Amino acid sequence: MSNPGDHGSWTPQGNDFNAQGATPQPPQDPWAQPPAPQDPYAQNPYGQPSAGSASDPYGQQMGGQDPFAQPSAGSASDPYGQGQQAWSAAPGSGPSASEPFAQPAAGPAPQGQPQSRLVVGLLGIFLGGFGVHRFLLGYTTIGIIQIAVTLVTCGIGAWWGVIEGIMVLAKSPAFERDAYGRPLAD
Repeated sequence: MSNPGDHGSWTPQGNDFNAQGATPQPPQDPWAQPPAPQDPYAQNPYGQPSAGSASDPYGQQMGGQDPFAQPSAGSASDPYGQGQQAWSAAPGSGPSASEPFAQPAAGPAPQGQPQSRLVVGLLGIFLGGFGVHRFLLGYTTIGIIQIAVTLVTCGIGAWWGVIEGIMVLAKSPAFERDAYGRPLAD
């Protein structure tokens, strides 16, 4: 609303007078930029945040240590004294190109006789919907997936196992070896 003496101008504070009606308030620019806050991540020129400064919001002294640095081997902060060890795959432990969904062996190859091609093939034909032949070969994840597909499709997914059983008996290159790299016995 406009008063008769304000000439139609509007101020965000209301009237030109404060609540007591005595002192006029200076008009404020609603489009003025607020003062820029200091960057809480800024560092002083010496590279270390100073204790209690505006750039250190918690007022703690870091002591020149990087809180995200890895502890050195044998240090007091490494309770086992082992340090970081690099990991590398053993040569020949990965899946072959003929079996794209093969899983690498979880450990050393178990000692023993290789699986019989006839047993694996017949289990694939008769119990392939339950992934029994895949479990026998050492591919447990694919065996679990075959069980799930068979259950979700109300038994139609069992044909996957039947086809794989026939491929095993036909000596398909995809089914020459088990999960540990041992060839199937004839």
